Amino acid sequence: MKRFFTVFLAGALALLCAGCVGSRDSLPGTLGVTLTDSTLSEYWDEHGWMGDGTQYWKVELSPTDAAALEQTAQTGEGWHALPVKEDGEVLLYGRELAGPYLTGKDGKALLPRVEEGCWFFWDDQTHSPETDVRGRGSYNFTAAVYDAQTRTLYCGELDT
Repeated sequence: MKRFFTVFLAGALALLCAGCVGSRDSLPGTLGVTLTDSTLSEYWDEHGWMGDGTQYWKVELSPTDAAALEQTAQTGEGWHALPVKEDGEVLLYGRELAGPYLTGKDGKALLPRVEEGCWFFWDDQTHSPETDVRGRGSYNFTAAVYDAQTRTLYCGELDT
């Protein structure tokens, strides 16, 4: 009986861990972007055991994927023409005494400032593109910046 319980527990733990490993390096679905032949050039995930943390993707887009993203950005919910404005500016880059909220490992703004392209914001708490999230006790959002000159997509998620 003891052996059966040990084998059962080991199998359950293996299945649980297999579910944790998954493909978390794929882009968030809220972006509305499907990549076919682009290159993930940088990825990291600093979520802790309780699920709080930051996740980051840098993707070099193929010409085909870049064209598809540019099409999606014209009509997709959460996508905006540059420059980043108002609350989005504070959340992504900081302004005066506030922000940035989405920061990298060095504590500075995670996403680069881009001259040509578009940006994305999605509030995961309200399931909307609204950027007025600063008065809350926690922040759960996805943000991205697309650099059309280099065909590079930078994306970050913050969960607090």
